Amino acid sequence: MSPGCVWCPLGEGQLGGGEPGAASYDVGVLLPLTIVLIVLLAALAVYAAYLTARGRPVDNPMFFLACAAELAVVAQLVVGLARIGDADTHMSKGLFIAYLAGLVCVLPVAGFWGIAERESRWGTGVLLVATLGLLVMVARLLQLWNGS
Repeated sequence: MSPGCVWCPLGEGQLGGGEPGAASYDVGVLLPLTIVLIVLLAALAVYAAYLTARGRPVDNPMFFLACAAELAVVAQLVVGLARIGDADTHMSKGLFIAYLAGLVCVLPVAGFWGIAERESRWGTGVLLVATLGLLVMVARLLQLWNGS
């Protein structure tokens, strides 16, 4: 364990989890991307909850925040597919790829549905539920990556 790495209980470039000696979550690439994705999705969820509570439709700031979150999801897909060989040996690669592909599909579907529901408050409610689902899916991706 290097003294300068707070996030690296297994050594430089690794984040704990899995069995000793097994590949763990890569701090260099995947962790920063995942943190950005979680922050964007959390901000989108909070803003969607606010708009839903106020009875307002999807607006431009929500649209742009959703676009930024979708770009982060696409980046997660690309990096996840590129780094799948570095994953824990016990990881179900097919399930991991299915979660990555599912992440990419959720926001566009929820966005179109939310825009179609502009006349009611539930357009933003749809985006809220989708965003909360995406947060759960990202957490599950972390579990899959570490082999559990």
